Amino acid sequence: MPSDIKKAAIALALSCISTLLAVYFDGVEFAEIGFSNPITLGFNFVWTLVIAWIIWDLFKGKEIKLTLILVSIVMLISTAWDISAFGFGMAQQFYALELILFIAAYCFVNTQASKAWYLKKNA
Repeated sequence: MPSDIKKAAIALALSCISTLLAVYFDGVEFAEIGFSNPITLGFNFVWTLVIAWIIWDLFKGKEIKLTLILVSIVMLISTAWDISAFGFGMAQQFYALELILFIAAYCFVNTQASKAWYLKKNA
């Protein structure tokens, strides 16, 4: 497994941590959207499972580029809405970092070494 695939997995794991930190800071400022809200807690649990699933697919050699693009689009829209509603505070900085880390993961799975590994893994 090339180091770029490992870097992509690390970027995805860090993006998940970034999201959890963002929700924590949202909760500090607005208690109704923090981890004390069962709906917010549930969505974050599901989100963590989604990230774990994407990393699992990455290690299995499945093509995740389209997934990364679609999820990034949803995150971009969500972050833009969040910034328009709450301004650019600490939480929004972590949401933006999450998006940047997803883009980094996409770049890592697009390298020549990663493409060669995908071809070999799926041959």
